[in-house]
Amino acid sequence: MGNAPSILLAITKRMALGWDKNAYQGKLDPSEEDYAKLPTFMADAAVYAVIREAFTKESKRLLSDEAVVKICRQLEFWYKDGGLASDPQALKALATSLIDQSLWYYPLITKEENALYEGIPIEQLKVPTRRFGKTELQMPLLTCGGMRFQATWAPDFIPGLRPSRKFVLNSVTQTNIKECIRTCLALGINHFETARMYGTSEYQIVEALHQLMMEGVCKREDFIFQTKIIAGDEKGFRKMWKQSWDNVGEKLGYIDLFGIHAIMNYDDKTKATLDVCEELKEAGLIGHIGFSTHATSEQIMKLINTERFEYVNLHEHFFTSYHGDGTPNSVGGQGNAACVKRALELDMGVFQISPVDKGGKLHRPSKTCCTTIGKELTPIGFALLYGWKKIGFHTASIGLSKPSDLDEVMQAAKLMALEKVGKLDLDSMLDPAIERLEKQKEEVLGNDWKEKGLMNIPSLFSEATDGTHIGHSLRIYDELQSYGMYEWAVDRYASLVSIKWDKKKSWAERVKTISAGNPGRAYDPEVDYSEALKDHYNPSLALQRLKEGHALLKECCENDLSEIELKKRGWEKAYNLTVWTEMPGEIDSRSIKLALLGILTGGRAGLTGTGPGKIFREEARQLRLAL
Repeated sequence: MGNAPSILLAITKRMALGWDKNAYQGKLDPSEEDYAKLPTFMADAAVYAVIREAFTKESKRLLSDEAVVKICRQLEFWYKDGGLASDPQALKALATSLIDQSLWYYPLITKEENALYEGIPIEQLKVPTRRFGKTELQMPLLTCGGMRFQATWAPDFIPGLRPSRKFVLNSVTQTNIKECIRTCLALGINHFETARMYGTSEYQIVEALHQLMMEGVCKREDFIFQTKIIAGDEKGFRKMWKQSWDNVGEKLGYIDLFGIHAIMNYDDKTKATLDVCEELKEAGLIGHIGFSTHATSEQIMKLINTERFEYVNLHEHFFTSYHGDGTPNSVGGQGNAACVKRALELDMGVFQISPVDKGGKLHRPSKTCCTTIGKELTPIGFALLYGWKKIGFHTASIGLSKPSDLDEVMQAAKLMALEKVGKLDLDSMLDPAIERLEKQKEEVLGNDWKEKGLMNIPSLFSEATDGTHIGHSLRIYDELQSYGMYEWAVDRYASLVSIKWDKKKSWAERVKTISAGNPGRAYDPEVDYSEALKDHYNPSLALQRLKEGHALLKECCENDLSEIELKKRGWEKAYNLTVWTEMPGEIDSRSIKLALLGILTGGRAGLTGTGPGKIFREEARQLRLAL
């Protein structure tokens, strides 16, 4: 993090000079060890020859540097660890598929014909849409989520912390956001989602959309804009609303979808906020009112059943329901599946939060996750298709850091588009992968646990749990042991471990401190969980796994395991599609101090080295030369 004098100097420079102009230039002084070595498959003459055949002169010209790096990283995994080293033709077919994944939507941007899809009009290759419940909006299956490409997480309403708006709107982050949005619009992704609490994201997205309207790229009616604000008393909410409206009103005229952000209960603050929202809707400033949530499934169901909302943003994924994991009864299964079903019954729009990252950190999947799903679908593609086909989501939010992040998700959208015109049966692709994943979990955890292990677990708001999120903790343990999802498991468990809990206060006082954004805490050896687990089908096994998971994950949160140790435990990583760190920086609960220091110093200390830089550009250059 740096020593105190250097940090003080960096803070002084921030106050005197503003944000560092090099804040988004990657690591400025990389060492030789930072640079990636060429993949080992390039040393295998037979494999190298067929891979080079797959990379045609035209595809190399069109592929982005990010795509070249991502493709080679995936090929390296399947060559070294995925069982394809002895089958050059299978690797060539995989390379061809991955190249197509990154290029197939090129005609949508250039309007040129693509022989691969002869007979299918270009417009039919755009991201399909679905009716977004009672809002009647035609919602694209993919949403551009706005929490990975902004300049900073520093709140734009706190003087001293926020960078100047002039700096932000003239920075490389703004150029990147505009290019992300331009690309999304060309592909049919016309829903842009942000929030008051996403740092500079809200006004940066609005500025990019406004500029694109001024340039004639789109009209206001061509896109759907969503922002979200946390609930408050009437005075507090109106103050936050004014900040958002100052960002949005003059340039966009209205907000299509307005969400009350991260609510847990239908309490007085929520009711007061809803009353103001309905007034704003009546005035034509808001189109439709919904809510986003990280609450328990029990709480979400109660909010849905108020029937005061037109849509809901929530988590439900194959690998997790996030903070909705575990249920106090067996009705509707475990997690948020029953909440999605109920929302659809009430004709609400249903929006999937974060299917790629918190749904499993699938841009950095594990070996077991990849090989069990199979090479026909990437983990990202599988997760999206599962959400659309098996859960019923209308749209899935993809947090973009750069346009090339669309490569993997657009492959899933392509498959949906091809099924729509009768050229594909997606269930025949999904069902075998689901069956293999379920079998893998059963072999590791046992069938009884797979079916009942996360049911009849009380909410973290039950005094018997003392705020411990038992359901989420056990789900993290399950996915780690079954699929080796180490990086995701550590990120998620670290968020529970980080929670401060004052045992000197009464339960009534402690429960009020539970965060709406990150509810619940980790296992506590001082708590007697016998009452909390009394209705579980196997209380002793549940307690054993709660303890075991805590011991494993707390250690990992404090000290990352080596590659050798990961291999011993069957938690090997597959590949990393994060070819350069997103510009505001990747933030989990373990890097909050670094992020804050980065904000205080204007990118001079703490969380630095974000954005494309020398390391990424050199890796891409070397791979292009080799291919």
